[in-house]
Amino acid sequence: METIRVRLRFLAYPNEVGIILPLQLCQKLQLRPRQKIVVSLGKREVTATVYQNRKLPESNVVKVTSALKQKLGIPHTGLIHLKREDDTLRIGPSIGIVTTGVTNNPEKPIGLRTAFFQKLLKAQEGKGVFFFIFSPQDVDWDQHLVRGWFLRPTKQGRYTWRPLTTAMPDVVYDRIPSRAAEKQDIVQAFKLRLAHEENLPMFNRGFFDKWGVYKLLSPLPEVNEHIPETHLSPSLETLRSMLRKYQMVYLKPINGSLGYGIVKVRYLPNRGFEVSYHNGSSPVRRIFKKLLPLYQHVFRTRRKRSYLIQQGIQLCTYQGRPFDFRVHLHKNQQNNWVVSCMAAKVAGAGSVTTHVRTGGMVMPGEEILEYLFGPQWQVVEERIRNAAVRLSTAIEEAQGIPLGELGLDIGIDTHGHVWMFEANSKPGRSIFKHSRLRQADEMSLGLIVDYSCYLANF
Repeated sequence: METIRVRLRFLAYPNEVGIILPLQLCQKLQLRPRQKIVVSLGKREVTATVYQNRKLPESNVVKVTSALKQKLGIPHTGLIHLKREDDTLRIGPSIGIVTTGVTNNPEKPIGLRTAFFQKLLKAQEGKGVFFFIFSPQDVDWDQHLVRGWFLRPTKQGRYTWRPLTTAMPDVVYDRIPSRAAEKQDIVQAFKLRLAHEENLPMFNRGFFDKWGVYKLLSPLPEVNEHIPETHLSPSLETLRSMLRKYQMVYLKPINGSLGYGIVKVRYLPNRGFEVSYHNGSSPVRRIFKKLLPLYQHVFRTRRKRSYLIQQGIQLCTYQGRPFDFRVHLHKNQQNNWVVSCMAAKVAGAGSVTTHVRTGGMVMPGEEILEYLFGPQWQVVEERIRNAAVRLSTAIEEAQGIPLGELGLDIGIDTHGHVWMFEANSKPGRSIFKHSRLRQADEMSLGLIVDYSCYLANF
C-alpha cells in the first residue's frame, strides 16, 4: 500500500492506546472505527484502537494518545508517514545514525563533531522522518528501545538538541568515525547483534582498505580498465619492475586516509630515482643513484606489510599542477546511484598528493573541465560520472552489503582515460566548504535521508 504523508499530533489520553485518523484517511488505509490494529514505530509494536475524526474528514492530521506515544516511543510531533502493511500500521520512517563519542552535554552532545551532525540532521526538514543519533551503548535490545539525540527547532527559529528514548529505528546509518573506534569491543558487539536482527538494515558498514577494494574490482571486466595495477607488500624487485613498466609509482598505506604516508617514486633517466613525500610539516624530495638505498630509506620507518605499490598515472594538470576529482555519490530513493558532487582537487606546490592539508585547493569540477577541454568539457564530465556510477555499482555488489554513499578519488590521465585511485565508505565532506558547492552539499545530505527511506520501505 502507498505511503501517506501526515501531520502527527499528541492527545492527552493516558489510559487509552488509540490512534485518531480523519475519515478519508481511514478509507484509504481500509480501517474501520474501533478496529484493533498493530501500530509500529521502528522495531516496536503495540496494539491500538482506531478512532475516526469525522469533524475534519479530509484533514491530514493524525493524533495518537499519550499512552500510545509512550508505549511506542514516538519522539515528537510533526510531519511523518503512515503505511499499512498487512495487519500493521507503520509510523515512520525512523532513521538512526550510530556513532561513538556521544556525551550528555546538551550543547555539544557529539563533542567536536556536533556541528557536522547538526548539518546532517537538518537534512530531514520537509522529508517527514524521525532522524536521530545514538551510540552502541544507548540500545536496550530486550525492549527494542534506544536513547537518541534529536535536533529540534525552537520558536526562536534556532535548533536545540534533545535526548529522547525512542524505538530502535527502521534503518541504521553507520558513522563510526575511525578504524580505531570500529575496533572497540562495544562497537563490534553492537554490529554483531544488529546483523542478527530481522529487517533492520545498516548501510555503509565499516571501512574499506585499498587492497581489499583492488582485489574486489580488478577481476571485473566491466570496471577493471579504471583500476591502476596494484601489489601488496612491495619488495625491492616489485618496485624495480613497476618502475620499468610505468616510470612512476606510488607507495600507499593500506588503511591510510587524507594522504598521510603516501610516497611517490619516479625513475629519472641518467639521474637515478626520485622519492617524494610529506613529513608532516613540509614536502621532502630526494634523489638516489641506486634503487636499493631508496627502498631502504622509504621502509626504514614504514612497515612494508602495511603498504601497497600502485601504478603511477600522469594526471592532467591545471596551471602546471596535477589534479584529481572527489566524486561524491549516493543511492537515491529508487535505489539508483547518482552523483551529488564532483569537485577537483589541485595539488599544492611540490606536494605528492592533491589533499588540501598539503596545500591543495578545491574547485568545482565543471570549472576546471571547461578551462581544460573547452566545448568538450561536458563529454569528459559525463565519462567521469558514468565511470563513477559503474564503479560504485560494482563495489556494492562485490561487498555484498548496502551502500548508500561513496567518495571516489578519480583522475584523468593525459590521454583522457579515467582512473579510480581510492573508494571511501565514510567520505569526508571538506569539499563542500567551497562556496559554490553548497547546493551540492544540500543535495548530498538529502540523498542520505532518501536512501534511508528506501531501505526502510517507506
